[in-house]
Amino acid sequence: MNEKQPIQSPCVNICKYNKNNHCVGCKRHSNEITNWINYSDSMRKAIIKDLKSRNIDE
Repeated sequence: MNEKQPIQSPCVNICKYNKNNHCVGCKRHSNEITNWINYSDSMRKAIIKDLKSRNIDE
């Protein structure tokens, strides 16, 4: 069997938001966190790739 595993959430269990509604733990916007379950794998991969360049200040 070759079951594909879904792209896992980048959550690091530090759920604190800055003034722009970005989580200071995983750097995702609150909308990205809320909608994560509905995103396709390609959308999830794109978000994870983008997270590497995000500079989130508290």
